[in-house]
Amino acid sequence: MTDAVEFARAVHPARVDEAQRMRHEARDWLAGLDIDQEARERVLTAVSEAVENACEHAYPEDTEGVVELTLWCEKDAVNVRVTDHGQWTEGSQPAAPGSHARRGRGFVLMHRSVDSVAIRHTAGGTTVALRQHREPAG
Repeated sequence: MTDAVEFARAVHPARVDEAQRMRHEARDWLAGLDIDQEARERVLTAVSEAVENACEHAYPEDTEGVVELTLWCEKDAVNVRVTDHGQWTEGSQPAAPGSHARRGRGFVLMHRSVDSVAIRHTAGGTTVALRQHREPAG
């Protein structure tokens, strides 16, 4: 199985107006992979949520920061990591499952979109790791 992209990494300013650029970049990376369309769209949905969360919540409005977007392939899976180096505020934590909260639903959507989501908050930032099993497109 040969892929156009086996590893890709980009660093962007953590601004809401940059989130769209990051989504397009992820879409371009995923388009070159041997993966079925439904799985590709699920990964893109999860990536979009992770990127938007990092841009919106990781840094105070008057602070500059970055969001790192990394994609790599394994024989049977596509992996994406979205990393920020900020400090999320208390009000930006995920909504509880089954909650009717108006905000914080992005984490729930990520979990529903891909096979695996791991989120690590540390003093140095937050990393969201996404993994989707892949079947060859056909």
